Amino acid sequence: MLDPEVIDAVARGVAQGEYSLLLGAGSSVGATGGNGFVLPTGAGLRDALVRDFALHTDGEQLPLSTVYGTLKRTQGTAVDAYLRAWFTKCRPTWQHLFAEFSWKRIWTLNVDDVMESAYGQAGRFIKSVTWHERFSDREDASAQKIIHLHGTAQQLLPDIDNSEVLVFSLLDYAREIVNPRTWHKVFFDEFAGTPFLTIGAQLTEEIDLASALHQGSASRASTGYPSVLVIPRISQVRREQLIADGFTIVESDGETFIRALLDRFRQIANEYVDAYGANTPKHQRFLQQFIDLRSFAPHSVGQHDFYSGYQPSWSTILGDDDAQLDKTEQAFGQIMDLATGEHTHQTIVFLTGNPGSGKSTGLLRIGRRLIGEGVRPFLFRGDEYMDVDATIEWLRTVPQSVILFDDFAEHSTTLEILAERCKVENVRLLLIGADRPARHSMVADRIDTVFLNVSNSYWYGKLTDEDVDRVLDKLQERGRLSGLTNLDVAERRRHFVVSANRSLFDAMAELETGQGFQETAMKLFDSVPSLELKNLYAAACLCYDQSVPIPTGIGADFAGVAPKDLPALLDKQMRGILMLTRIGIRPPHRITASLVVKTLRDGIKLSTSLDICKALAPHIDERAMSEGTREYRIARHLMNHRTIRNYSDEISGRQWYADLLTHYRWSGRYWDQRALFESSVGQDTTARSYAEMSVNVHPHPFGYNTLGTVLLRMAIKQGSVSILSEGISHLKEAKRRRDWGERAHPYTAFFASLIDYAERWGIDAVSQRVRNEWDSWYREAQSSHIFGTRAGIAQLQNWQRRWLGTVIS
Repeated sequence: MLDPEVIDAVARGVAQGEYSLLLGAGSSVGATGGNGFVLPTGAGLRDALVRDFALHTDGEQLPLSTVYGTLKRTQGTAVDAYLRAWFTKCRPTWQHLFAEFSWKRIWTLNVDDVMESAYGQAGRFIKSVTWHERFSDREDASAQKIIHLHGTAQQLLPDIDNSEVLVFSLLDYAREIVNPRTWHKVFFDEFAGTPFLTIGAQLTEEIDLASALHQGSASRASTGYPSVLVIPRISQVRREQLIADGFTIVESDGETFIRALLDRFRQIANEYVDAYGANTPKHQRFLQQFIDLRSFAPHSVGQHDFYSGYQPSWSTILGDDDAQLDKTEQAFGQIMDLATGEHTHQTIVFLTGNPGSGKSTGLLRIGRRLIGEGVRPFLFRGDEYMDVDATIEWLRTVPQSVILFDDFAEHSTTLEILAERCKVENVRLLLIGADRPARHSMVADRIDTVFLNVSNSYWYGKLTDEDVDRVLDKLQERGRLSGLTNLDVAERRRHFVVSANRSLFDAMAELETGQGFQETAMKLFDSVPSLELKNLYAAACLCYDQSVPIPTGIGADFAGVAPKDLPALLDKQMRGILMLTRIGIRPPHRITASLVVKTLRDGIKLSTSLDICKALAPHIDERAMSEGTREYRIARHLMNHRTIRNYSDEISGRQWYADLLTHYRWSGRYWDQRALFESSVGQDTTARSYAEMSVNVHPHPFGYNTLGTVLLRMAIKQGSVSILSEGISHLKEAKRRRDWGERAHPYTAFFASLIDYAERWGIDAVSQRVRNEWDSWYREAQSSHIFGTRAGIAQLQNWQRRWLGTVIS
């Protein structure tokens, strides 16, 4: 009898896009191979090889790895042909049921093509890769990725060396342990924190995966969804071990489990139809990326004390732990006008304010207020990138939806595309985003002012008198006045108004800790109980300084513990310091991370950032860069030449980049930042070489912008007209290309560099042709939305004044 609670948990997790699938030989039971025989299990294949190749075993039950390894040495070509005939052109039976679901990824230990055939029969688009291919996620997001961790029989071609195609023998396993391939590393990291459904695998003979399998999973603690092993029979000893490793055990054959899962999954799909009126694949994709706050019951890990400096969560709002500020009330009034107006519009509201000013809490509070007014708010989960097609289809079907984004600047390019598409297709869009003021330029650079609303109504600043009273009332109600408890009302107000200068962040920091957050942060690192946990804490803070948690598997490596042990470790030794979330490990608040990073020694920051970039490398490809995945956002910041200059001197910084060469030599971003680092320390020739390498390996606008910038710096130093012209030509190429959207970078480099050149060498050193370039660039900048803000217009006018000053001087 299958446990209905397990079936329900997995079905809901699959519906949310949480689950990956791990398949072993048992998942192919019943399917027929290309030779007309039913596909064997591992033991069945071993027996068939012994029989059909007349291998003399003297009756000993040898493992498959030994049998295959022996035959591979003695009859390599024949055994390859044998396996290819059996394990290609397979005909599935019940396996087509897997194609009814959308899995995060499908990882398979099988060398057959059953999954490919099953998905083909179902008309589903797939992308099949093997362990020895470099990591890539560039394919269409709708494609189901199938990764063969032990290779495929399809690749066993005649008359070539097939020695590294399959992972079957002990030698093959040993090779992979010593020289792990990219996809194996990705598997290790994802297995640590992502819920997996494992079907048909014993989890005992996969030597190359043993370190991941036996270190277990923290998925239940981090996401609320268990990693499940479906197995027909299991001993009590094995059951207890696997449960200790973090698995939920279901004794069943794969077909029975999948049919039961599909029945519950379809019931959930019907619930979506009842709730939203539709349930197409695009609707499912939207609901995998956005949380319906009307029905969201958040999974909580550990102690999340809002008053002790934790970031606000939906639980904070549901528990009414926040004090509702005047700015939130003001913003809500204007947002309600937008939400209830009859005309179709595309509006992106930008809530901003200093760190700890209440903007993120305000975003969530506005979401709850919208629910009370009959509006449907959906909060972006923060996973990877937003699916524009799915979001437009959702907004067309459920037009009363309002989208909420925290830390939304990173997604601003995609949001600009969404707004443009909604305008063209006459789809209503109301999106409320929150982010810090430092990212305003990024947002304004990428989102047209036609869509972007950045009025003062949405700026969280100083607390009003009414705000102070509400905060004090809330603290008294919750018994959290701390040092203010024995003071009268006037003295309590004085703490907020005078001592903290009406700053919510400063007032709460002093109140809770008896000292400022800066002083607290300086002591936190020293209080961490071991060197390994200090390594984890430093790494987590470096990542979360960019609002991205460190992935669970990578964090476990830094801590030197098995993922299954992470929840207890963090709860017992790092409570209040680090927390485990569904997407990784982080400090309670981004502000904490930033303050800790400031207190770390440069040597620690440099070595830790290097280790993080190496660990993230297997997860980054061109798609990760273009879509701005979590892993790439971390690496992009740490690899930035300004970051490394802050952490290092010339010699150690140059060595830092050199140490990453084998991991990122394919990446234009790597060469781009390495070039700018060399340029910043005056090594112009080396900088030019690296910049040219950047556009060679990845001809992207950023690369051309960097090459142009490096050349213009050289021209300013040398007074070279030819280098000046060459640099401008590369900036024009960066400006011309639209695969990064319209950006300010080439304009900034052009105007600032040309002014510096003229101020240093005189306007007469600038050719008339280049002077004419200024006029055309300036006219184009004036008509561009990226300089349409008040700050943008002021910047252009300042450049023009300086340029005219060189002409008349």
